[in-house]
This record gives sequence, structure tokens and C-alpha cells, in this order.
Amino acid sequence: MTDNEHRSQSLLQHRFGRRELLRGAAIGGAGLAGTALIPGLTRRAIAATTPKKGGDLRVAITGGGSTDTLDAHTMNTSPDLARVMTLYEGLTTLDNDGKLINVLAESFEPNATATEWIIKLRKGVTFHNGKPFKAEDVAFTFRRIGDPKNPLQGATGLKPVDLDNIQIIDDHTLRVPTKTPFATLPETLSAVYYFGVVPVGYDPKNPVGTGPFKYGSFTPGQQSVFKRYDGYWQEGLPYLDSVTIIDSFQNDTAAFNALQGGEVDVYAYATLSLVNQITQGGDLKALVSKPGLYVPFYMRTDVAPFDDVNVRKAFRLLVDRQQLIDQSLSGHGIVGNDVFGRWDPAFDNSLVRPHDVDQAKFLLKKSGHENLTVELSSVDLLPGMAQAAQVFAQQAKAAGVTVNIRQLTTDAYYSNYGKWAFTQDYWVYQPYLTVVALATLPTSPYNGTHWNNAHYNSLYDQAQSLVDASKRAEVIHEMQKIDFEEGGFIIPSFNQTIDLMAANVQGFESANTGNALGNFGFAKAWLA
Repeated sequence: MTDNEHRSQSLLQHRFGRRELLRGAAIGGAGLAGTALIPGLTRRAIAATTPKKGGDLRVAITGGGSTDTLDAHTMNTSPDLARVMTLYEGLTTLDNDGKLINVLAESFEPNATATEWIIKLRKGVTFHNGKPFKAEDVAFTFRRIGDPKNPLQGATGLKPVDLDNIQIIDDHTLRVPTKTPFATLPETLSAVYYFGVVPVGYDPKNPVGTGPFKYGSFTPGQQSVFKRYDGYWQEGLPYLDSVTIIDSFQNDTAAFNALQGGEVDVYAYATLSLVNQITQGGDLKALVSKPGLYVPFYMRTDVAPFDDVNVRKAFRLLVDRQQLIDQSLSGHGIVGNDVFGRWDPAFDNSLVRPHDVDQAKFLLKKSGHENLTVELSSVDLLPGMAQAAQVFAQQAKAAGVTVNIRQLTTDAYYSNYGKWAFTQDYWVYQPYLTVVALATLPTSPYNGTHWNNAHYNSLYDQAQSLVDASKRAEVIHEMQKIDFEEGGFIIPSFNQTIDLMAANVQGFESANTGNALGNFGFAKAWLA
């Protein structure tokens, strides 16, 4: 298979793959720790606070299909994300506040120029097959992801790493040299769904990780079953006997009906408007996250009309962002301003986009694109996505722009990923530079906008080389200014994630990453 074929195959196996609490804070209520709950859902709320062992949790999630996978490094959509974060763990991750924490790593120590890292690993960890977790497994994982003959989704993120010269110092220490300075290696690795650690000789057909649950069974597009791993390194966890992820539901109505009928215990990534159907004194409750998920519109910067920066600017000015949030998200979001990395410490909050139809008209006329007609290739992957396309099309009419929506199937979208001139995608929160590696460099696997700016690319290399976080933030701000003024993303909002569940489901906490169920926190979930 050629490199291009491998790359195309990787894109077919698309992952995903990135504040204030607006209405969620006002919703309030009692129930799950760290959450906002819909009013009146406490009739069957469980008073017990001590977790108990046992029970089988059944989780409904839409978006499954024939491309479902258990491979640690080729995630497709949200059901795959749930599976990957159940089976595998990374050296680092983001906690529920979006902050970097160590998981399988104990420490990362760079040299003065960030051209070499000493990584010390956690002891006492075993894989699901009983094999002790060692440094050789980390080296194997890195090389599997970055294999030039078959680069997987995290390959661009690991591009600076000198994979051939990783040195095993002892069972729990390795020296990782880099070909160029790489100051953000720990942050890069926090995207567990690209960098989950697997053992030497890993076979995705018989998946083995270090996560709280081990592989039980798997039927693509139907369901997967994971059983408690009794050798899990976090003492006392997990509580549940098993987690069953059911992704055979074709739409939100079917998933919600299954929850109401007691066929499942949880509906993850629930359609936001369904919150209004949770009634006073009912048996269901809702876990409401902070805004971390985002659903950008992609404008391909290498094809007409979006190769003209004035058209891209005009389209961004056409969006009435609060109206889009109200109409497509039932108010469950905050305004975005076309720059990703909302929770990154280096995020520039000063970049604000107005809604200015007159200026949009001026820019379209300047570019020779008055009365423009475009096709928006929309796909309904997550709550509010298809609705946002409809709202944008309606708003664009004010500037004489006609947006014809072409509704794609999931398979059609992924098989042509990166080819659509104007389309949508979705991301959960990740640090800014991590997303850059995945989405806005010429070598990025998910560069749906075909963005290639030489100065921007050089700034990325510069940012990666700076060990001083404050100096790195200055460079990131310059990159974000380019994103804001010239880039191909329209990011109208950062969205809340809402999960609906039975009253006896306990242990899930709100997160701001955009991942469902508090970063798919199955390890701490329990049934009262």
C-alpha cells in the first residue's frame, strides 16, 4: 500500500480527531457531584454517597457503523472514543478542568533545549493480559503511531520525536530524543485517543490496554462489552462489573426511548433539546458539562471562492453567533470567535468577532463574489450539528449569499474527508498546539481547510521549541491572530455536552473537554 493510500485509509478511520457556565450554571440542582442538574430530577435521587461494587452499566451512543474500531490509534467517531478511553490510557491526560496530569508517566524531564526528554513511568501497572507495563511498551507505541510506512492519526504530533533512537534506560525509564526542539511533548500525549499505550506485539483484533476495563466482545455498529479489570492499578477501581456500549441506535429518538424504557442506563451525547423532556419528579437526570466541544465550519482555503481571504472574512461576519447557539443548541453553549483551544492557558480572549452583515457585503463585493451561491456539505455527527448548518444558511441570506445544504451520510463524509469545499467537523478540547498538529499544518491528518501558511508553520516550530511557557504563549497568540484574521475555520460556539441517565447512576462528574460522561469516567461510575 502506498503512503497516500495509508493516509487515505487513516482519514477513513477519522477520530474526532477539543469558561463560563452560561445556562448550565443557572440550571442548578442536586445530584451528581460537580454537575449541573435539570430541576426536579431528585424524586429518585440516591442519598447514598459511598460507591458500591457490582452492576452492569448500559450506555447508548449514536454514530456507530461499519467502520467501528477497537484500535487504540485509529479512532473514528464518538462510540470509538468511548471504547478507546475505556480500554487504554496514555502517559498523560487532561483532567475534568482541562489541565494536564500524568497517568502512566510519573514525570517528564526535558533538557535545557527540549531536544531530549527523560520519562519515568509508573510502577505496578499491568496490561489486561497480565504483562507488566514497561518502557519498551512506550517505545513500541510511539513507533507504531509514527511508522512512516503506515502513519496513524497521532503521527504528525510525534513528528519531532527521533523514533529510531529512543533509549530504554531501565524498565521504567526511557530517554526520548527529538530531531527538533519539542517543549510540549507531555501536552501532545494528553490526547489519549491518539496516544494510548499498548504492549509490545499489540494486536487490535485482541485489544489489550491498561484501562479500568478489559475487552469482552465487539460487534461493529452494534455493541461492545468491557469487563472490570481486577488488576487495575488504581486501588479499589473500577466499581462496575461491566460496561456495555450500544451504538446501534440510528437516531436520538431511539436512544432516548431506550433510556426511558429502561433498556439502557445512560444516553451519552444526548440531543440538547431532549433536556426539556426531562420532567418534574421524573426518574432521569442530566449531566451538563462546561462548554468544550466545538463544531467548526471548514472553508477550503485552496479552492474558490474560499481561496480569497475576503470571502472567508465575510462568511465569519455573517454568523449571528448567539442566535445560532439559541436555535441549534437550545442555548447550551457560549460564543466562539473562530479560534480553537478555548481552555488553553495561552488562549487569547481578546479576539472577538462581531456580527456585521454590511461589512460582509462589502468584502464579498470587493472580492467579486456578490450574490454568491455555495454548497455546504453537512453531516449530522453530534447534537446541534445539522441544525447549525440550517441556521447558518438562513443567516447568510441577509448578505445575498445562498447556501444550499447537501446532507451527507457518515460514510460519505468520511470517505471524502478533506475534499469538501465547505463542510463541518467536530472536535473536543485539546491544547492549542496539539490541535495545530492535527488540523492546521500541511502534514496534519485532519487539515480539512487545506491551510498552509509558511509564517504560521514557522511559528508552530518556534512555539514547540520554547521551554518558557510565557514566551511560548506570545508565539501562540501570534498564531491565533493569524487563525482569527486569515484561517479557514468558522467556530461559532463552544458547546456543552449533555448526558442523560437513570437516577441510580452515580460517579460521573462534569468536565470541560467536550467528552461525554466526564471524559468517559467509567472507572469511578457505580450503580446505587
